[in-house]
Amino acid sequence: MQLVNNEQLHAIRDVIMNRKEELAEKKRQNLAVVHDINTELTKFRIDLLTIYAESILVEKDTAADMVKGWAEEFANLLVNRKLPLNLALEEMSYYRHTIGEIIRDEASNKELSFNDFYHIISHFNTIVDDAVQWVSKSYLEDYTEQIQHAQYAVDELSIPVVQMTKEIGILPLVGE
Repeated sequence: MQLVNNEQLHAIRDVIMNRKEELAEKKRQNLAVVHDINTELTKFRIDLLTIYAESILVEKDTAADMVKGWAEEFANLLVNRKLPLNLALEEMSYYRHTIGEIIRDEASNKELSFNDFYHIISHFNTIVDDAVQWVSKSYLEDYTEQIQHAQYAVDELSIPVVQMTKEIGILPLVGE
């Protein structure tokens, strides 16, 4: 991010930070009729918006580390609450668009060059792509683990019955 003036990057970050609660609340209200867990999701929305805002100021690797931790926690919440992955993916796409507009408006207000604007928006899109990848990967890992635990429980409950006569059977006592 060396091409862009640090003051200009701070201005963009500050706008996002100042609007993060408003953006998260707007999304919560949009989904309130669909999901009853939206209050709990609001914390993750605000955390994501904070990471997106801060990512504008840091190198890609640092931002990717910030996204990874958030994504693992968020995916775990989605799996545990039996919420679909597309819920998270749709929200990340929504914020990509919304923050992209903020970046565009601030770049215009600060009269950034086209190259500087492209550098900022490209960097931001890379961070959003990282978030999508980490949430998807973490969701799949958590979901697979949950399925394996359920399969183990089913296997533990499966008891073979050996029929001795029409009315009598033998079943072994297995498991805990």
